[in-house]
Amino acid sequence: MKKMLFTVLLTGALSACGLLDSSTGIRLDIPNQNFSFSLNADSLRTQLEQAAGVSLSGLAEFPAQVNLKQTFTLDLPAQQVDLSENQDLKKYIDAGKVKGVTVKFVKYNIDSNTLNYPLPALSIWLDNHGATQIGASSKEIARSPQIPAGQTGENELAFTPNGREVLSDYLLGLKFALLGQGQVTIDTTQSRAIPAGQISGSVTIGLYFTVDPL
Repeated sequence: MKKMLFTVLLTGALSACGLLDSSTGIRLDIPNQNFSFSLNADSLRTQLEQAAGVSLSGLAEFPAQVNLKQTFTLDLPAQQVDLSENQDLKKYIDAGKVKGVTVKFVKYNIDSNTLNYPLPALSIWLDNHGATQIGASSKEIARSPQIPAGQTGENELAFTPNGREVLSDYLLGLKFALLGQGQVTIDTTQSRAIPAGQISGSVTIGLYFTVDPL
């Protein structure tokens, strides 16, 4: 009788904490994973000069003889992610009790934006832990809508068709590299301004793991 009462009390306590799902195991919430980023238009200078065929040093506009209609890429610095040392999760990892992961959302927040050009999209990619740039093995998981010049604020990233599944697989692997890209399209028939300014913000992943009792 005492054992039955203890089981009922334990089940009630776990349910009250939002940890127990009788059909799938124990829900283990971990803190949102936040990744800061910054893109500076100055990093486009070499690409722009190669395309224009002239030095753009000290200029605010493309010279009259330069005509461009081209898209240029800005890479976000790679960030290495390691969830294996999360103290709440580690004991379940060590015991081989991790069953699955659920991605609640992937959001981005732009807290500063002085770019003088819009970004058609901000795309987020994943690759194996240690990767430092987007390559053949990288997989795009989500992208933002267009970010107008000067716009700030928060929005959700839209998953690619298999992006949520790819993210879940990498999260279950516990270690991976998070990468990203932005693009700037130059059309000198529309504007002769040389890209300038900077955009900074963060990407946040909300998730929880499902584990078996220890």
